[in-house]
Amino acid sequence: PMIQKTLTNITNYPSKSFEGLLYYQALGKLMDFPIDEYINPQKKSVIKYGKEDFLQDVVFLEKNYNQLVNLIKRKKNIILQGPPGVGKSFIAKKLAYSIMGCKDENRVEFIQFHQSYSYEDFIQGFRPLEDGFYLKNGVFYNFCRKAQADQNNDYYFIIDEINRGNISKIFGELMMLIEEDKRGEEFAIHLTYADKDEPEFFIPSNVYVIGMMNTADRSLA
Repeated sequence: PMIQKTLTNITNYPSKSFEGLLYYQALGKLMDFPIDEYINPQKKSVIKYGKEDFLQDVVFLEKNYNQLVNLIKRKKNIILQGPPGVGKSFIAKKLAYSIMGCKDENRVEFIQFHQSYSYEDFIQGFRPLEDGFYLKNGVFYNFCRKAQADQNNDYYFIIDEINRGNISKIFGELMMLIEEDKRGEEFAIHLTYADKDEPEFFIPSNVYVIGMMNTADRSLA
C-alpha cells in the first residue's frame, strides 16, 4: 500500500536494501516506468557471454563443461578443487557468466573464507557503535534478499578457500536451507539475531553456490 500524494522523495528508500528494492519496483509498475534501468543503468550495457566464449577463454572440454553445468543446475551447490594457481577463481566467474548468458556483476558475488570468518560476517550479527550495538546483515543475507526480488534471473555466490572456514559456524541454521530440496519460501525460518517483526529468511531457488578449495592444504581435514 502506498500513500497517495503528488511528490515522493525516493531517496528515503535506498535501492540496495531489500525493502527499498520492492518499493522501487512497485513504484515503477504504478507509473509504468522502467525503474530497474533507473536503479541499475549499467544493466543496458551488459556484455553477452555464453558457452562458446567460455570454451574460448578457458581450457575446458565441451563435455566436461556440459557435465559441470548440468551438475550445478541440478544440485545448486558445487565445489571446484585443484592445486593453487590453476585458475579456479577465473573459471568460477567465467562459468557463472556463461550460464547467465552475460557478464552481469550485479548477479555475481565473490568472497573468501578464512579462519576468523563467522556467522555474523556471512548472515547477520551485531556490530559495535559509539553508543552501543546495531544489527548488520551479512553478505550472503543481502545477496539472497536481492535474488528474492529478482526471481527471473539466476544469481551466483562464489566462495574462495571454502575449506579454510568453519562451515557449520559460518552457515549456522542455513546448513539445511542451502540444500537443493530445501530452497524456497515454504522452508523459511526465523534467524537467530532477527527481530520478531522481521520477515523470515529463505534461500531462493535462483541462488547457486560455487565453492573453491585447494587439493594441497593443511586445512583439508
